[in-house]
Amino acid sequence: MSLQDAQDALEMIEEARAEGLASEVKITRSTPGSPGGYNPDTGEFEGGSEPSTVTHTAPGVKIGYEQTDIDGTLIKQGDQRLYVPALGFVRPTTNEQIKVGSATYTVVNVEVVAPGDTDILYIIQIRGV
Repeated sequence: MSLQDAQDALEMIEEARAEGLASEVKITRSTPGSPGGYNPDTGEFEGGSEPSTVTHTAPGVKIGYEQTDIDGTLIKQGDQRLYVPALGFVRPTTNEQIKVGSATYTVVNVEVVAPGDTDILYIIQIRGV
């Protein structure tokens, strides 16, 4: 995808969001807690943290694949492309669960558009759970 195509996709997402047509996209990730350290004076572990979850949210636009793109192996019937701006979002990983509106999908593949070292757009192949 060219940089111009990525800019066009970002504009499409922004227009859809402005018109109330974009979906809310969410990825929730768990972060492990830390055990802290042993205090020999008290004989206890202190200063640890509890596990937590972080939810990343961004607007997104789903677009179906053309029938000619569906090969039944890499792209299956019902798969969709999800365009999500990278700014303020987290890079999705394969097999991760992603919520689009009220539906949950599995990430099949992620195309990252990143001129230089900065991600600007994620094109995510999603499949219904």
